[in-house]
Amino acid sequence: MSRQRHRSPRPRVKQQRAVLAVCSIAQFLVVLDSSILTVALPQLAADLGISRENLPWVVNAFAIPIAGLLLVSGRLADTFGARRILLIGVALFAVASLVGGTAPTAGVLIAARMAQGIAAALISPATLSLLSLSFPAGPGRARAFGLWGAAAGSGGAIGVLTGGLLVEWSSWRWTLLVNVPLCVVLLGLLTIAIGRIQPVQRGSLDLPGAAAGTVCVTTLTLGFASLQSKLLDVPAAVWFVTAAGSLLLFVFIEIRSSSNPLLPLRRLAGERVWQLPTAMLLVGGAMTSTFYFLTLNFQVHRDLNALQTGLSFLPLSVAAFIAAAASPAIVRKLGSMNAAVLAVLLMSVCLFAIAAVAQDGWTGAIIFISAGFGAGMGVAISTLANLITASFPSSLGGIASGILTTAQQIGNTVGLAAIVTIDLGTASPSHNIAFLASAVLALIAAGWLAYQTGTRRSNRSVDTPSPHTAAHNSL
Repeated sequence: MSRQRHRSPRPRVKQQRAVLAVCSIAQFLVVLDSSILTVALPQLAADLGISRENLPWVVNAFAIPIAGLLLVSGRLADTFGARRILLIGVALFAVASLVGGTAPTAGVLIAARMAQGIAAALISPATLSLLSLSFPAGPGRARAFGLWGAAAGSGGAIGVLTGGLLVEWSSWRWTLLVNVPLCVVLLGLLTIAIGRIQPVQRGSLDLPGAAAGTVCVTTLTLGFASLQSKLLDVPAAVWFVTAAGSLLLFVFIEIRSSSNPLLPLRRLAGERVWQLPTAMLLVGGAMTSTFYFLTLNFQVHRDLNALQTGLSFLPLSVAAFIAAAASPAIVRKLGSMNAAVLAVLLMSVCLFAIAAVAQDGWTGAIIFISAGFGAGMGVAISTLANLITASFPSSLGGIASGILTTAQQIGNTVGLAAIVTIDLGTASPSHNIAFLASAVLALIAAGWLAYQTGTRRSNRSVDTPSPHTAAHNSL
C-alpha cells in the first residue's frame, strides 16, 4: 500500500510536465510569429510586389483576428475543453503557415496570416487554461507560470533573431515554414502525452454575445490600425463608432443573459478582476512599441542588416527568459504585486535610458540596456498572468485567459498606433521620442499597479508575499 501511494502521483507529474512543455512551446510559437516577419518585410514586399502603404497589413492580418477572437476562444476552451481547442488551433496554425510560406501572391499571404491569427487566438487562452487546471495553487503553479512567461517574454525577441537568420541565409518564406515542424511536435505531444485534463462543461455558447464581443474588439483594433493605413478606404472613425455601438450591445446581452453568458458580468460584478488586465494592456503597448522602434533604430538609423539586428535582440530575449524563470523566487521574496510593480518600473527606467542614448549613443549601450528591459518584461508577464488567471473561478479559466490576452493584444495595437503617431509628428530618425513615450506608458502601468497594491492592502485583499497561501489566488 505504501509503495502504491508513492507511485500514484507519478503519472500526474509526468502529465504536468507534458502540459507545461506543450503550453510553453505553443505560447512561444504565437509570440514568435508576432515578430518573426518584422525583419523580413522588405524582402517580402519586393518578392510579392506589396506596396509600402499595404505592407502593414501583413502584420495586422495576424494581430487583428487574435484580438477579436480571444474572448470567444477562452469561452470555447471552458465549454469544449482546453486540450481540444489547443489541438484545433495548432493544426490550423500548421496549415496556415504552410500556405503562407508557399504563397504565390500577396492576397494569399495575407489570407494565410489571417488564418494564423485565428489559430493563435485559439491557442493562447487554451495554454493558460490548461496550466490553471493542471497546476494547483502553490510553488508548482508559480514555477509553471514562470516558465510559460519565459517562453512568452523571449518569443518576441527570438522571433526577430530567427527572422534575421532566416532572411540572411535563406528566404522570408522560411519565417513561416519553420512553424510547421514545431506544430507537428506539439500535435504529437498533445495526442500522446496529454490525456483529458478537465470534464467538458456542456452548455450552449452565447452566440449573440460572442458576435458582439468579436465585432467590438475587432473594429476597435481596426480603428487604431487604420490610423496608419486605411483598410478598404474606410475612415478610422467608422471603425471606432462601430466598436462603441457593439460594446454597448455586448454589455446589454451579457447582463440580460441568464443561462451561459460569454462573460458573466453579473457574477463578476463584485470581484476585482479588471484592474490587472488594465495593467497588462499598458504593458503590452510598451512592449510592442519597444520591439518595433528598436528594430527601426537598429536597421534604419544604425544601418544594421537583418542578421545583425536579430543578434542585437539576443541579450533581451535571454534576459527575459532567465528573469521569467526566476520570477517564482522573486515573488516569494517580494510578493506578487510588489514583484509586478518593480518589474514594470524596471521596464520604464530602461526605456528612459534607451531614449537618452538612441540618437548618438553607442549601439552596445542600447543592447545592454535592452537586456534590463527584457528582464523586467519577463517577470511582469509571468507574474501578471498568474495573478489574473488566479483571480477568476477555476470554472472560468478559459475566459480569464481570454481577458488577459485580449487586454495585451488591444494594448499592442492601441499602444503602437498611438506611439507611431507621436513618432511621425517628431521626425526623429533615432525614434528617441517614441522610446520616451513607451517609457511613460510603462510608468503609468507601474503607477497603476502600485495604486492597486495599496488599495488591496487597505482592504485586506489579494497580495501576499508567498504563493503558498490561498490568498494569492483570489482578488
